[in-house]
Amino acid sequence: AYCKIILHAAKYPHCSINGVLLAKSSKNKEIEFVDAIPLFHNALNLTPMAEVALTQIDQVASSQGLLIAGYYTAHENLQENSLEKANHRISDKIAENFNGACIIVVDNRKLSCQLDNIALKVAQCSEGKYRPVDINRIILEPNHTLDVCTSLLEQKSYKSLIDFDNHLDDISLDW
Repeated sequence: AYCKIILHAAKYPHCSINGVLLAKSSKNKEIEFVDAIPLFHNALNLTPMAEVALTQIDQVASSQGLLIAGYYTAHENLQENSLEKANHRISDKIAENFNGACIIVVDNRKLSCQLDNIALKVAQCSEGKYRPVDINRIILEPNHTLDVCTSLLEQKSYKSLIDFDNHLDDISLDW
């Protein structure tokens, strides 16, 4: 999931991007995100397209025993990394359906070709509000994820990443 988020941001460094995070269903407070589904890089606020995407993603996720438990974004302005501006209708909808939903913002200042730190800011919904999460609580599994992500960036693997915008342009491209 982490690598897909970073690759989505790398593919469109000149655009804001967003997507959703899929997690395993769990009874405890820990959320294990197992996949990221890239949504948009053109117009993040296309409500009808977002509804179509979320419906399709929910169907695929539930058939795999997963649920939509988070929302991620990267702002087009490299200096903008605030969680406050990340809140979106999609994140609100996810929070309605999943207690403890998360918003993740790519911390553009930490992105480089050699990743040695988690380049994310995280907030979790609690009592109807998103509250920042200490990044030290985030565990990347496997623990060599940053090395794998660096390798994928070096190989320019982001070129083959398909988001929902790409799918809408050409339905033969599978998100």
